[in-house]
Parts: sequence; C-alpha cells; structure tokens
Amino acid sequence: MTTVGTSSSRPIRAWRGRFLTLLALLGGLATQPGLAWATDTALPTPPAQCMGLQAEPQLEITLMFGMRRPNDGRRINRHEWNAFMREVVTPRFPAGLTVLRGDGQWQNRTSGQIGREPSRIVWIVTPPAPDLQTRLETIRQTYRTRFAQQSVGLVVTASCAAF
Repeated sequence: MTTVGTSSSRPIRAWRGRFLTLLALLGGLATQPGLAWATDTALPTPPAQCMGLQAEPQLEITLMFGMRRPNDGRRINRHEWNAFMREVVTPRFPAGLTVLRGDGQWQNRTSGQIGREPSRIVWIVTPPAPDLQTRLETIRQTYRTRFAQQSVGLVVTASCAAF
C-alpha cells in the first residue's frame, strides 16, 4: 500500500478502510436485496494531503449513458439529451456537474457480443447526503425508461475536493 505525505501508513489505512466500507454501500452492493445505502452522511477525516489543499471529503459520481436505442439503433439526439439533462439530472444536482462525450464499449448480457456506441459521461462531485441513492436511481431509471436502455453505468468513488 502506498502512503503519501505521512511517515506511517496506519492513518491512511484507517481512512481508506472507512471509505471502502462506504463505497461498498454506495456501489453495486447497495442495489442487492437486503442491503441499504449508508444513511450516515459524515465521511471520515481525509488524509493530510487533502487537508493541506483545504479540501473536503466528497463523493465522485460517474454516470455512463449509451446514446443509441437498442431496439432500433436510432441515436439519442442532442435535443433529447439536453431535455433529459434539463428535466432530470440538473434539478437533482444543481450545484454543478460535467458532461463528457465518449465512445462506449459494452458486452451484451444475453448474446455476449461486443457492442460500441457513442456515450455521455456525467461526472458529479457532491457531499454525501441521505437522499443520494434516490436521486441517482431516479436519473438512471428515467433514462432507461425514456430511451429503452438496458442499463446506465454508475461508479461512486470517495475523494477530497476543493472548489
């Protein structure tokens, strides 16, 4: 394990362990039956290198959206995407976010074939909150329903951020 800015790895390991526990609750495991999202919104104290930057514990959320409808291959156009962002995403994260264009690749769950399509990545940095799961699941479910998508990717990473 790498330690940065400290002579002992013990504080980093303790901090990292608490974040990994939080990530397990916020990530894919949280959607499994019987498991719930973390309701404690206090993140552990960040390591020295984050505090030196006047940074706060935050969550980095990455949402991955395919831009083609699987049933007919039609592309989700700019107007449809902008309406989705305006109506669904922005109201749930009004403090800010970043949208990146990408070229997605995925494996079909049924056939095993590799598919490729244009994609959008929405990157959000936010403090933890009790309603975070609800906001994210609303975004994901609305997109799946509106554009007949099989899934919307989600990655949650603990971090330190300063703005």
